[in-house]
Amino acid sequence: MMMKNRSIATALIFAGVAFSASASAQTYVGGALSQARWDVDCAGATACDTSDTGYKFFAGYDFNQIIGIEASYFYLGDVTASDGVVKGSFNAKGLEASAVVKTPRLKGFAGFAKLGLAYVHGESGGTVAGISASTSKSSAQPVYGLGITYLIGDNTSVRAEYERRKVKVADMDGSTTTVSTFSIGLQASY
Repeated sequence: MMMKNRSIATALIFAGVAFSASASAQTYVGGALSQARWDVDCAGATACDTSDTGYKFFAGYDFNQIIGIEASYFYLGDVTASDGVVKGSFNAKGLEASAVVKTPRLKGFAGFAKLGLAYVHGESGGTVAGISASTSKSSAQPVYGLGITYLIGDNTSVRAEYERRKVKVADMDGSTTTVSTFSIGLQASY
């Protein structure tokens, strides 16, 4: 009889663990506007704008309250520089996939960190004396970020995030730069 009770107790424990793991699994989607800052050298330029508004759309899946995955489409805006004769511009967009680690929610707040790989399509263009040329380069680049969410409804959160990623804008030496983004958006969980 004692062995039977232990077997039932063990089965109930495993069922409870399995149920709690599936109950905490959650899908989420969202979007955010961002301020993108490109680490571009503006030496010699008379006008240089190294930041622009970007955006991203994302979807994720939390395996439990701590570990998840996330995919997103992002646009990092346009940056320009000129010296009166020569004008250049850069922009980038892409897709990324990241592993996400989250803190437990406390008074509506939860922090997260992510590390992943982005497929980035960078473009650069220039004009000299009315003659224009452009090039582009797609590459796989690392991405990492830190953020926080704040629960504003049953399944809706405000999300603030800082991310860094590399962008290669041409197929030549020195054409890779770092872009930092700070974004604010909304996230809905299902």
